[in-house]
Amino acid sequence: MENKTLSRALFFVSVLLFIITAYFVWGMMSNGAPDSYDPDQMGVELIDQGLATNANYAEEGKKAYENKISQIEGNILAGVNYMTLILFLAGGLMVVFLLWGLIKTLRTDFKKGIPSLIFVGIVILALIWASLNSGSDTEGFDKLVRSIGEEGAADAVSKSNFWVNGLLFVLIPGALILLVDLVWGLVKGYSK
Repeated sequence: MENKTLSRALFFVSVLLFIITAYFVWGMMSNGAPDSYDPDQMGVELIDQGLATNANYAEEGKKAYENKISQIEGNILAGVNYMTLILFLAGGLMVVFLLWGLIKTLRTDFKKGIPSLIFVGIVILALIWASLNSGSDTEGFDKLVRSIGEEGAADAVSKSNFWVNGLLFVLIPGALILLVDLVWGLVKGYSK
């Protein structure tokens, strides 16, 4: 595949991911927070809409409140899962291109392969750092503990912490190095 074709494909994938990300961010922002809703007020609104009576408005309001909170939690969970997927995708692509560039460059000119070796070092450091910081504290994950148990929740939190910490450790220095390289290339280009 030509570099031009690969660049176009990556550009379209990036645009698609940006649109999906904007959708999730808009969805999370437009739903508000759980403390923005009051079961009694929701019950009164249901009376106004003719969906509840004076006798059952408190129960109906509580049901409407629980449905809204469930919807908010579902949107947040979908957004978190999506961003986790994006982190895996970005980290995976970075590793693939890193190895591909490293092998190609080392075959032709070892000195030019030194930046890629630095990236490999960053990845190894990221995995070490992530394994040291993959705690299994389940505080705040009550729903997860109820659904899969304390041990399962601790394992899930530990794995999630490992991969998210590791990928962030790779992506942040990688992005900084790429930015420095871009600025350096622009400076060199304009100085000629």
